[in-house]
Amino acid sequence: KYAGPGGWNDPCLLLSRTWSGQQRMTELQTRAQFSMWAVLAAPLLISGSVLNMTAETLTTYSNKEVIAVNQDVAGHQGWRIQGGALAESAGNIWAKPLSDGSFALVFLNVGTEELKLTCDENCFASLGFNPSELLTLRDLWAHAPLADVRPKDHLVAQLPPAG
Repeated sequence: KYAGPGGWNDPCLLLSRTWSGQQRMTELQTRAQFSMWAVLAAPLLISGSVLNMTAETLTTYSNKEVIAVNQDVAGHQGWRIQGGALAESAGNIWAKPLSDGSFALVFLNVGTEELKLTCDENCFASLGFNPSELLTLRDLWAHAPLADVRPKDHLVAQLPPAG
C-alpha cells in the first residue's frame, strides 16, 4: 500500500553477521529474513562485511532469483495472505505480485517447533486463482521447479523451526 517506485519501506538492515564476522542469526534465519525483505520490496542492506561472511551467507545474499523478486520492476510490496501477527502466530504465508503476472510466496515459521503450513483453496483465491487452475511453481532457494499444483489440491510446506 505504501511502498513502490519512488518510496520504499525500510524494515532495517539484514542482520546475519557483524562487521567482524560474528554470527547474529542462523543460516536458516538469514535465509528467512532475506526472503521477507524480498517480498516486502525492502532495501537489501547488509549489516556486516562481505569479507567476513560464510560461503552459505554469501550464497543467500547473492541468490539472483530472490533478488529478482525484490527488484521486480512493478515495485509492489507483498502482504500477508495467511497467519497473524508474528508475535502471536508462528506461521505466515506472504505474497508479492510480480510484473509478469505471477506471484512470489514466502512460507515463514518464526516458531520454535517444526510447522506445516498449507496454502489452500481460500489462500489461492485471495490471489485471484480459481480452484482448478494449474499453477507452475518454483523453489527459488533450490533453483528448481516444484510439482504443478491446483489450488483445490493445496500447497503444503513442512518448515523447520525459525525458518
